[in-house]
Amino acid sequence: MFRRVLVLPVLLLALVAASGCGGGGERAHEDGARVAAGRGAAAGSPAASPSSCPTETTKRFAKTRFAADAGLAIGAFHRYIWKPYQAGSFKQGADGRTKAFAKAGAAGLFAANRLNAARKLIGADPKLCNALKVPAEKVAGMFSALAGRFKSGQLDQSQIGSVNSAVDGLKSDAQSRAGANIQEKAPNLGG
Repeated sequence: MFRRVLVLPVLLLALVAASGCGGGGERAHEDGARVAAGRGAAAGSPAASPSSCPTETTKRFAKTRFAADAGLAIGAFHRYIWKPYQAGSFKQGADGRTKAFAKAGAAGLFAANRLNAARKLIGADPKLCNALKVPAEKVAGMFSALAGRFKSGQLDQSQIGSVNSAVDGLKSDAQSRAGANIQEKAPNLGG
């Protein structure tokens, strides 16, 4: 019980502290909307130019570490944002709406952080870079924009569906184009 009481205020404090870093969220949201309009746009375009990707792996176990970080990000998104969205927890007048918003905002920040760590590992492996650089950047921007929307309380619920489509696309591309199997693992935010 003590852990639950301590975790939520700490995450809320982190959410408030990160609010000063959200200036680019709207631009990232616009990019995300283009991805959401059709996942094929991200999958059909080249992921990265060969000159921006390394020719050999520069970090040990980059693919494994990428899969772990991406799994945490996707797991947090699905557990604290996608499932409550499907259950109607973000609708006006829903029971526990404030708590759902707080957890979703913290989960969005956590997911953006883990996906940013995964993006650094993408840049360290030629196969990951060529296959996933652009889709991962777009999903990371979408996570950041979504966290900002939860923080402000001005959520466009269709945006959650767009992010879910992009996340599923990234997960699929990681498996089929880079051979990285992402296993979802959500952090426990006390509920």
